[in-house]
Amino acid sequence: LLPGLGLATVSYGIMGVAALFTNTGGLKYADAADLKLFVIGLAVYIYVLHVFCFRQGLGRNLLNPKLVNSEDPVCKKHFANLDRPWLNSLEQAPLFLSAAILYSGLVNAQLGGILTFVYVAFTAMYPAVFGKIPLIVISTFPRYFIIQYMVASVVLAGLRT
Repeated sequence: LLPGLGLATVSYGIMGVAALFTNTGGLKYADAADLKLFVIGLAVYIYVLHVFCFRQGLGRNLLNPKLVNSEDPVCKKHFANLDRPWLNSLEQAPLFLSAAILYSGLVNAQLGGILTFVYVAFTAMYPAVFGKIPLIVISTFPRYFIIQYMVASVVLAGLRT
């Protein structure tokens, strides 16, 4: 509990300070036209999640069904790489979606769209860096920071309203 609490507190603190200095004003609904970049980014995000989903399902059930229960370390590593990108994206999706929708809809639609595309890029690289410590943090930590920045920005905007 304590390591997680410590890391979350420090990273939220850093992103909170960044949000404090990069956002002004209170909560304000975005005009629909201003959400264009965010909506496109969100569609690309959902597409990447489906790629991970289909990659896992096809890789396990159609392409390699006889190897799924193999004890061979190479097979285990392969199937872990099929599973973890999909599972990691599912774990992060509620956090990202709620933060991105609130941030883009109430704080800054344009930057929300840009951050969504950046988030998608870091998400897409997860299979390539999975299992490669410390390289995996290239995919995971920036995504945590993006979510935390958006959450902190929404909270600060709410406090200013």
